[in-house]
Amino acid sequence: MKTIIYLFFFLIGFHVHCNHLSGHHNDQEKDGDQSEHQHSPLEEQRNKTTKCHKIAPSNADFAFTFYRQIASDGAEKNVFYSPTSISTAFAMLSLGAKSETQTQIHKGLTFNLSEIEEKEIHKGFHHLIHMLNQPNNKAEVNIGNALFIQESLKLLPKFLEDAKTLYQSEGFSSNFQNTAIAEKQINDYVENKTHGKITHAVQNLDPSTIMVLVNYIFFKAFWEDPFNTRSIREEDFFVNANTTVKVNMMFQSNYYKFLHDDDLFCTVVEIPYKGDASALFILPDEGKMQHVEAGLVKEHLSKWAQTFKYEQVHLYIPKFSLSTSYDLKNLLQRLGVINVFGHDADLSGIVEEGKLMVNKAIHKAVIDVHETGTEAAAVTVMTMMGASAFAPPPTVIKLNRPFLFLIVDKKTNSILFFGKVMNPTEK
Repeated sequence: MKTIIYLFFFLIGFHVHCNHLSGHHNDQEKDGDQSEHQHSPLEEQRNKTTKCHKIAPSNADFAFTFYRQIASDGAEKNVFYSPTSISTAFAMLSLGAKSETQTQIHKGLTFNLSEIEEKEIHKGFHHLIHMLNQPNNKAEVNIGNALFIQESLKLLPKFLEDAKTLYQSEGFSSNFQNTAIAEKQINDYVENKTHGKITHAVQNLDPSTIMVLVNYIFFKAFWEDPFNTRSIREEDFFVNANTTVKVNMMFQSNYYKFLHDDDLFCTVVEIPYKGDASALFILPDEGKMQHVEAGLVKEHLSKWAQTFKYEQVHLYIPKFSLSTSYDLKNLLQRLGVINVFGHDADLSGIVEEGKLMVNKAIHKAVIDVHETGTEAAAVTVMTMMGASAFAPPPTVIKLNRPFLFLIVDKKTNSILFFGKVMNPTEK
């Protein structure tokens, strides 16, 4: 019998005008390490941070590696995606992967099993979810997962338990033979969790669908120092030598961390959000975008953190909105994740009977950057089927030509979003 599983991974982002999602995560740590419960709260928090940081380098490597794959498909295109969403999605999928299929997923996510054990990867994501879910009255984050399971489907108990314990997944019984009801069930759930940002998560479900996996992440933050609306002016943005567009340019004169990287040929400025997140804007020198794209690696982030200057800056940033969609199947196959998308897929750790494969994987993302903060959303979809007075003048940093940006959670050293603005007027 033809077997299909739809896996949907949702990420909803910044400066959303709604209440913080309290989430459905389990407050107890059930990752099999019973000794953690014997630690003091401070020791336990330190352990969580350590485990979370163990996967941070690989997640950052994946962010930059994946970016280069996207950028190679169109140098003149805007880019925006969530590496955290994609990494979490495929890490959770790897719970049910075996043999070479599992190995390829780990390698594609840049995990080296000679340096980190598989169980540490899952514990790392477990603690990443836990840390992102920590209450913060300035920057609020909530991340969670859900399984919508065909009533007659028998999932392996270990997969269910690991999904619940490590990835804080809820479970719901569904009837995919009645696709209208199943779609409404999933869409209502996603709409509720994303506070209306994603209203039609699934459409035209195949009646042979047997499971839907949902991942969502919610982040709410405001600039530490909002831009003054009255300072916004229409100015030129130089897309390339032949194209100039008009943008609403935001301006602020303030103290920021910034530098010029003489090796990478770019200017970097960090704009903090209230709380534990910040945005890094990277402005390549004239004609150096491809040089920056080719050379940018995670080591630059730590180098910049150690060499930033903190001085007054006249900062100009355009308001912009981006909407993107990517075929993850194509992009991840280039990174060596091949078997999971074909008949050689071994996902035998998910169901008791039947052979599964991922036949489609899509990632969509949107972002709005404005004077008070940032608003963003992303979705990853996988379908599986059988088979001073004396101070010098302030530095001027004007993002009026193509630039890159990262949005980073500092508690976990996680790159939540990665983007490139080639033309801020193209939605």
